[in-house]
Amino acid sequence: MGLKSLIFFQHSLFLLIIHSLFHFAYMQPLCHEAESSALLSFKESFIIKKSASLDPSAYPKFESWNERGDYCSWDGIQCDEETGYVISLDLSSSLLKGSINSNNTLFHLSHLQSLSLADNDFSYSQIPERFSQLSKLVHLNLSASKFSGEIPFEISHLSKLFSLDLSLNLDPPTDRKLLELKTPVLRSLLSNLSSLAQLDLSYVNINSVVPSILANFSSLTAINLTDCGLQGEFPIEVFHLPNLQYLNVRFNPNLTGILPEFYSSSPLKSLRLGGTRFFGKLPISISNLKDLNELRVSGCHFSGLIPSSLGNLTQLKYLDLAGNSFSGHVPSSLQNLAKLKYLLLTGNKFSNLTLSWIGKLAKLNLLDLIRTNLREQIPISFTNLTLLSTLALAHNQLTGPIPIWLMNLTQLTDLYLSFNNLSGTIELETFFKLRNLAVLRLSHNQLSLIPENTSNATLPELQVLELASCNLKKFPNFVLHHSKLQLLDLSRNKIQGSIPAMARNRSKEALWSNIEFVDLSSNELQGSLPIPPPSTTFYSMSNNHLTGEIPHSLCALSSLYILDLSNNNLSGKLPPCLGNSSNSLTILTLQNNNFHGSIPGICTKQSKLIGSIDLSNNHLEGPLPRSLASCRKLEFLHVGNNLIKDTFPSWLSTLSQLKVVILRGNEFYGAVKEFTDDCSFSKLLIIDLSQNNFSGPLPLKFIKCWDAMKVVDAPTLTYEQLNSSFQFRVNRYNKVTKFWPEVILTNKGIKMGYRKIEELLVAIDLSSNNFEGEVPELIGSLVGLRLLNLSNNNLMGLIPSSLGNLRNLGSLDLSRNKLSGVIPRTLGALNFLSYFDVSNNQLSGPIPKGGQFDTFPDSSFANNLGLFTGRKPENPEISAPTPSASSGSSSSVELDWKFIVSGYASGLVVGIVIEQMVVGIVIEQMVVRDWILRRWKRRSSTGRTTWISC
Repeated sequence: MGLKSLIFFQHSLFLLIIHSLFHFAYMQPLCHEAESSALLSFKESFIIKKSASLDPSAYPKFESWNERGDYCSWDGIQCDEETGYVISLDLSSSLLKGSINSNNTLFHLSHLQSLSLADNDFSYSQIPERFSQLSKLVHLNLSASKFSGEIPFEISHLSKLFSLDLSLNLDPPTDRKLLELKTPVLRSLLSNLSSLAQLDLSYVNINSVVPSILANFSSLTAINLTDCGLQGEFPIEVFHLPNLQYLNVRFNPNLTGILPEFYSSSPLKSLRLGGTRFFGKLPISISNLKDLNELRVSGCHFSGLIPSSLGNLTQLKYLDLAGNSFSGHVPSSLQNLAKLKYLLLTGNKFSNLTLSWIGKLAKLNLLDLIRTNLREQIPISFTNLTLLSTLALAHNQLTGPIPIWLMNLTQLTDLYLSFNNLSGTIELETFFKLRNLAVLRLSHNQLSLIPENTSNATLPELQVLELASCNLKKFPNFVLHHSKLQLLDLSRNKIQGSIPAMARNRSKEALWSNIEFVDLSSNELQGSLPIPPPSTTFYSMSNNHLTGEIPHSLCALSSLYILDLSNNNLSGKLPPCLGNSSNSLTILTLQNNNFHGSIPGICTKQSKLIGSIDLSNNHLEGPLPRSLASCRKLEFLHVGNNLIKDTFPSWLSTLSQLKVVILRGNEFYGAVKEFTDDCSFSKLLIIDLSQNNFSGPLPLKFIKCWDAMKVVDAPTLTYEQLNSSFQFRVNRYNKVTKFWPEVILTNKGIKMGYRKIEELLVAIDLSSNNFEGEVPELIGSLVGLRLLNLSNNNLMGLIPSSLGNLRNLGSLDLSRNKLSGVIPRTLGALNFLSYFDVSNNQLSGPIPKGGQFDTFPDSSFANNLGLFTGRKPENPEISAPTPSASSGSSSSVELDWKFIVSGYASGLVVGIVIEQMVVGIVIEQMVVRDWILRRWKRRSSTGRTTWISC
């Protein structure tokens, strides 16, 4: 090789090396110390905590971040290949706990285009205004990260945003929404985000109308505004956005709207409107939504026929029309929905359904036909639904036996057949073929279930078992072997004897380690009270024959929400820990037992959530514990028919939620005095102080403050409308139990019992005391009253004419007092008055004629020497004798209060319907012999209360 060639080769090699070095340097990310420092400082803002993220696959991405590494290779970071700047930071589900303030170095990453901090715990800190400095952001996701407070207006400055997700910032213990949109109303927030394609503000408190400008965002492909407090009418033009594929405005109960005529060009794939007030009909043109795979409109106000064109939506996988007012038949065209996996039609107004076609929906996974007016036998067409995991047919009029072919649906996990007219005898072992069954509900049919015969037979996945009213005579032993069991309802059967020892043996409690709900009420169980595992939250053993004392071990149920041991033969003293062992106890019901001794302190420590206490019909004595004043949530207090000796508990007036106070049949004494000068008991609806030794004038200052009794439209109200609902849910199974205080009204031997009453009882019973003075005119202002009983006192003076204002009054008893003057003619306007008694007074003048007065017997006016009437006297032998005042007997109008558990009711309702509105009436015709045999409560000369049989 010549010298010239050698020089050329060396020069070429040099150029090649230089080029390679330059190219290598060009390919390496450019490190920026400022960004590296900012990232490491950002890391120091947090600690790693496992509970900070909900995603089970979450892990700490910070572990790869260190000073020696190239930050572009760190987990969750993406850099621009040319500039080396951080353009994407994804720290979602990274177990981060801490907060972000306005000085955080995160905001030094000015080239960020995508930022996700979702599923972490930012400790209820506010979203900093400085997010607006990240002006290049295209994607921002701060969902499910415990940010709280107002969303800053500065977010609207991020004009390049393509997707914005601030959803699911909830407080885990209460599911309270943490973020709210106030200063920037929704319209202002969106006004500058013209490039937005994906918007998710679900569970943000917005509380405004949906702005019409939303229809101008032609780039929008997805809108999620679930449970935002949206109001007003939804802009119909939004449905016609050219790129909109997903629309979700569920759970906005004040949002109304109608569906448009849909265009064939619409790309909609998912439409969720459930829990709103959308109304009208489903348009026939809905069939134009060829790409629709999800239609969910449950709990709306849609009506009319289901259009047969719905059968043209062949991509549909999820169809939920539940809880509307659809009528007619379900069109057989739905059989064309070959891809359908979920079909929910519950709670509509269909005619007698014929579902022979439903077997063609071979891919169905869930079929919900609850309350759809299904009749006759379970359709045999269901046999083809071999992939079915949930079959819900409850609350219909199905008849006949449970078909054996149902056991061939081996994929079933949830079977709901409760509240039908199914009949016949069936062995529980029959269901053991369904090895995947987790939920079995057969309650309230006409079935007779035979417990299993094989001791080792079982349902290995069973979590919920409801067999109420199934004529069971023996405890099904197989449930004792289920560690997964969470809910057990065997109420209203004929199970005799004691609970098997295995359920009571503490060494075996682990078998029920997950149990939450135990209802064995209304059986024939005997023996001592079994104690369930500590996981129990609902426990009812009411209406059995249990004896003995309440074990102190009951106080170990630290998660207890509802405890009902009423109507047994339990005795002894109440454990001092009762009512304070659980920080969640809401209902305590122990009435109709034989407990004695003093009432233990309640609400002294943890249990300050108690809303209802019923200790009535026992032998409890001493004063009311002053610790009750700490029960700030208390609404219902019933200690009637005990031996309690105390003055009027005016200190209860500090409980602002109190609606029902029943102290009847005790040894309370003295004047009823106010606790403070402030208005008290403003929400009170029922007060029963009868059969005590109260004295002095009627409590005028209290009457002035009983505002809830002054509601004119009281008959149309329910307790739910007065924000009173004792509701209990168990886990994901939606088992809802609500409590109804039952009212039994006795009028001259006729007992009327009321359970699921939608009317609101507003009642005052101060009878059988020693009240004196005049009946105040002010009572006439309590226009919501349905019952007023002031009988058997020492009241004098005139009957107030203002009582004529009580137009809802159904029962008025002023008998056995010293009232004088005439019966006011204004009482003739009380058209609902069905019971009236002013006997044994000193009244004079004519008895009013006309209206309801023509229906009252002469005994209603007896023993008023100055009264006169032109009516013929009645046969005294058919009238019940009037108990003398000296006997201290109860009045002829008597209220008996009971607490009823109703599994499928709708709130804590105290109600009564007078006359024709009576829901349940038990009539007992009593003659003189019945009165002699009746047990009367009276006070002996020593002042001690005793029970005697005359």
